[in-house]
Amino acid sequence: MDEYEQQRSELAEIGEQLQDVRGEASSPDGFVTVTVDCSGVVTDVRLDPKALRTPPEDLARIVTETARAAARLAHQQVTDTISPITDIVGSMPDLAELLPGAPSLREQESAVTDVPEDEYDEYDEYDEYDT
Repeated sequence: MDEYEQQRSELAEIGEQLQDVRGEASSPDGFVTVTVDCSGVVTDVRLDPKALRTPPEDLARIVTETARAAARLAHQQVTDTISPITDIVGSMPDLAELLPGAPSLREQESAVTDVPEDEYDEYDEYDEYDT
């Protein structure tokens, strides 16, 4: 098997692994559990009957926070799963290096993916959620 075929096979395997990624988190009291898929889309919400005694606005907040925690876990799994691809792509030359005057794809990517740390400060409270 040549290098190209091997890379195609590895990419197909990574694609299959991504389809299996799930993030699941539970609220601190265990009354709310949310599962999300690899895209962070909610696929399941389980409520213990005791959760229904919570005021609606509080329950909504708890479900939202738990869903965010689950999405964060799924995102980490996706990042871990695609890291072999990231390593391969990182070693390739940038478009601007190949074509003078072309835009740098790395600069555009970092502009999209680099989020200042202080924007995540509000999510620190989710560390108390069970994973």
